[in-house]
This record gives sequence, structure tokens and C-alpha cells, in this order.
Amino acid sequence: MKIIILTNDNFFSFTVLKKFLKLRKNDIKLIVFSSALIGKRGTVESIKWSIQNTGWRHTLFKLNVYGIFKVLKLTCRVLTFVPNKYSSYLWVQRNGIKNIKAPNINLPVIVEKIRQINPDLIVSVSMNQIVKKEILEMPSKQCINVHCAPLPRYGGMSPYVWALANNEDHSAATIHYMEEGLDEGDIIVQEKVPVVENDSAFSLFYRCCLKAAELLPKVVNTIEDGTVSAREQDLTKKTYFSWPTKECVRNLHKNGYKLAGISDFILAIFRHRSRL
Repeated sequence: MKIIILTNDNFFSFTVLKKFLKLRKNDIKLIVFSSALIGKRGTVESIKWSIQNTGWRHTLFKLNVYGIFKVLKLTCRVLTFVPNKYSSYLWVQRNGIKNIKAPNINLPVIVEKIRQINPDLIVSVSMNQIVKKEILEMPSKQCINVHCAPLPRYGGMSPYVWALANNEDHSAATIHYMEEGLDEGDIIVQEKVPVVENDSAFSLFYRCCLKAAELLPKVVNTIEDGTVSAREQDLTKKTYFSWPTKECVRNLHKNGYKLAGISDFILAIFRHRSRL
């Protein structure tokens, strides 16, 4: 089976993908990495936009996540004997998998590269761009997406932040077929991930990613052997959220949660070593 992966190179996407990449190495014909930031803004403009619209705390949270794991990724690149636990792009480089970076995945040149593969399946994990119909209709076995939320609720951005802000008792790992409507395709599998006392957005998202990492290889196996089943989403229950607002972050803290703590990073690094 010819598989194409659409992703964004970060710690969380690699948490989902690492096991799958190893198991399906010979089937993966292309990985498309999104190089887009917020809209079409550059790095500085993206940071300014984030501060203005999501607040200092959420912006620092995102910068800390990016910065800490960027350093770990660079360490793995320079010290080649250090196991790579943090980057899909570094894994691709070390394993000789064809890949491209896409500031806009729907550009004709990117679409043509995907078409040339004639894929059976496209897998989207943490892709921060809208994938249009031309690509969605290419694979014979459709496109699937990993979304860390209990769809049809919490479609869109940062559902793990919004879940804590709204005082939910659980999130979820969901794998669903992709349609033109965002996060609206039929659900193949969904498993709850409970919110725990004194939780953080980081740790909730990380646990959702670990659960998705368990589910993804199984789902692709059922798609390949034709035993896959899916259920239609009840879109009357759909909720959709964009970037977390300042009020969202304030509510998260009022509910007794946090965006991230030092212990989250330490536990993620060492737990990642042991489990994947």
C-alpha cells in the first residue's frame, strides 16, 4: 500500500507517528511537512499576532514547547548516537524517506507531487493547513486524520486547551475520514482520554497523542484488509473552536489547570523514551 503522510514537524505529531513510521516504513512513499505558521505571517508577525489574540501566557506556552523540543531535536541531529525521540523530519532524513516542505499544501506543484505517487491512503497528523478537495479525492482508500478531541465536539484548534477551559472531564483520540468540512468525516475509532486532577494542557494533549499512536497502526491495518468500519458524525452536536482566546486561558486557570509545568516536559521526555 502506498501511503502519504501530511504533518507538521513537532514533538506531539512525532509522538503519534513514531510507531507507525517504523511499522510502515516500506509503504510510506512521501511525507509532506507543513512549513506554514499562523496564516501567511512570518515568525515575528506570528508571535505578535499570538500575543494580541491569545495572550502572553498561551504564546509563552507555545514558544516553550517549540523551543525545548527544538533544542532536543538539534541535539539528536548533532550527536547522531542520541536516539531521535522528537522529530519526524529527523527520522525521515535518517531513513531516506522522500519528503517535501509545503508553505501551502494546495499549491499546484505540491498537488502534482502527491498525484505522481498515486497514493492508496493519505494520513494527516497535526497538519495545520486546510487540505482541499483535489487532494482529498486522490487516494483509492481515502484520507484519514488524527484529531485529539471527542468529535463532533471540539473540532478545530487546540481542543486540549478549550477542554480544560470548559471544565470537561475527558478529551479523546479520534481517527476519522477527511472531508471538505473541517473535522467532519465519518469516525473510524474514538477512545476517551480522561482529564485528571491538576491536569495541564500539555499533559492532556500528550496523553491523547499516546492513545492515537496506539490506534493509528490498527486503523490502517483494517483499511488495508478491507475490514474497516466507520460511523457518521452527528453534526447537530458539532462544536468548533479556533485559537484559544485570552478568556479561554483565564478560564483554564480558574478551573485549577495550567498550560504546562516543568514536570510535564521532564515526564514527556522520559516517558517518551520508555513507551515508544
